[in-house]
Amino acid sequence: MSVPGREDVEIPGDAGVLHGLFELPDGASPAGGVVVAHPHPLHGGTMVQPLVHRIARACRAEGLATLRFNFRGVGRSAGDYSGVEEFRDVLSAVSWLRERLEGRPVTLCGYSFGAAMSALAAVEGAQIGRLALVAFPIHWEEMGPRFFARLGEVDVPVLALCGELDEIAPPAEVEAFLRSVGVEPHMVVIPRADHFFVGLTDQAAGQVARFATGADGPAALRDPGEVPHAV
Repeated sequence: MSVPGREDVEIPGDAGVLHGLFELPDGASPAGGVVVAHPHPLHGGTMVQPLVHRIARACRAEGLATLRFNFRGVGRSAGDYSGVEEFRDVLSAVSWLRERLEGRPVTLCGYSFGAAMSALAAVEGAQIGRLALVAFPIHWEEMGPRFFARLGEVDVPVLALCGELDEIAPPAEVEAFLRSVGVEPHMVVIPRADHFFVGLTDQAAGQVARFATGADGPAALRDPGEVPHAV
């Protein structure tokens, strides 16, 4: 059964077609959109993971369209797990959403593994207006901090959302690393939260949604071609 404002979509990718879910907010035409990238494919991560779902829902409540997608090899998405090349899936998703929204500004949000792939996609030229890194793991099996050394060259506002008790992405380490590569992040730490934000997913999702709309609401969103304003 189809749901108004929700559409299963196919996103062309370099490893094959990716399965995505495009959703519109209720009411007015969206002021922009948000791509949400899910956590690690080998640990059960998919586009319907609870926090990914709640981030998308919170963003739609703020008047933004959302695109969730499964990384290569997950669900109905073609290809096989790489551990590094998934940033290309993020690039494909951002391009798809920008085309669908006719160039309106897009925020890129990734959670855990999705945050790492989103950071790499931003470094590799993703056309975004904002970047939200949720539980950003700067140390990963397939990659280390050197993969993100150029992140400071990405001239957009960056949200670093962390759980206070996260041992995979400790807030102090995430902030120190981002600053070391030239990023001045908007840091938000959710008290008592671990890497999975158990019982606190709505609070975390709300923080992402507010960031995605900009400090002054949806009207403050800008296209990547414009000079971004401060968070």
